[in-house]
Amino acid sequence: MDPETKAWCLFCATAFTWMGGSLFLGAPEHAGAVLAWMAGEGKSEIPQRGRLTSLYRCGGAVWAGFGLWLLWQTLRHPSGLASWLPHQRLSAAAKVMGGFFFLSCGSLLAAVKTAAPQPELSSQKAARAWGWVIVLAFLAFGAFLIRRAGGHHA
Repeated sequence: MDPETKAWCLFCATAFTWMGGSLFLGAPEHAGAVLAWMAGEGKSEIPQRGRLTSLYRCGGAVWAGFGLWLLWQTLRHPSGLASWLPHQRLSAAAKVMGGFFFLSCGSLLAAVKTAAPQPELSSQKAARAWGWVIVLAFLAFGAFLIRRAGGHHA
């Protein structure tokens, strides 16, 4: 597996694990937001908060599980994953464009997180800190692609 493909698998593993963890840990808040939205829309059959919270937790566990599986496969047996992927390499221009895309996304997420009001509760602070993982993943992957495009393969 070439380094860019391996980095892509690691990035995806991080993103899936992050999304799943966020859904799992924030299930009560996500359920509350959906119920508030449904009530505002005048939906007559609002599901119970407990069932919706469980659904979010199950979904989060599945996403996080897939991310952890992808990480494990990438580190343990990358050739098995590579067999599912096209065997073409990225051009230098594609690496630069992709790198700037991921750097831009990471920078935008960082700006949004920085502009958001600071949480007061320790659980909110933990959730906010957890959110920085995906920012770092975007920035690191974007920088990696640009570095690889420049011919620095160390």
